[in-house]
Amino acid sequence: MTLPEPELIDAAVQLFAAAAHRARLVVLVSLSRHGPMSAGQLQALAGLEQTAMSHQLRVLRDANLLSAHREGRRMIYALQDEHVARIVEDTIAHVAEEQG
Repeated sequence: MTLPEPELIDAAVQLFAAAAHRARLVVLVSLSRHGPMSAGQLQALAGLEQTAMSHQLRVLRDANLLSAHREGRRMIYALQDEHVARIVEDTIAHVAEEQG
């Protein structure tokens, strides 16, 4: 049996660490289920102040979980790709099964 290269394991650990925060997981689930959103919309859903949300979005972008583009004065955030959506939704489904 072969394992992924150590660098891939380390990158996966960083991905899970980035998602392992309540506000960041709220952002990921929201984007998975509702599509791209502005920072203000995500801020309202997560219940964070603007500076705290900016920090959380930066963590998610640095972990390559989010992409962003500008529309006028607003930044619009989206999941990086469908893999992220599957990770998020599979995690929520797994937890729901365990509690059900």
